[in-house]
Amino acid sequence: MFAGRVVVTVFSLLTIPLVVGSLDGRLLTPLAYPGYLVMMIGSSVGSYLFPNYALWLFWAPFLLGSYAVAVVAGIGYRTVR
Repeated sequence: MFAGRVVVTVFSLLTIPLVVGSLDGRLLTPLAYPGYLVMMIGSSVGSYLFPNYALWLFWAPFLLGSYAVAVVAGIGYRTVR
């Protein structure tokens, strides 16, 4: 349940387009929007709580948040199925 196909797929859809787009801005596609939204919410909360830290430090919470969203999606998929 914590590493099923749905979890891996949702996590990949949230992270891979955003990571690729952050490496090269020309590759930033609309597929990165959900991950970008999660990153922006986490960054705004993180910069409010810890204003002295650089934004690159928020990648770890982004990855954890993306995993949490993926697990919730996996549980929802398992419940509906």
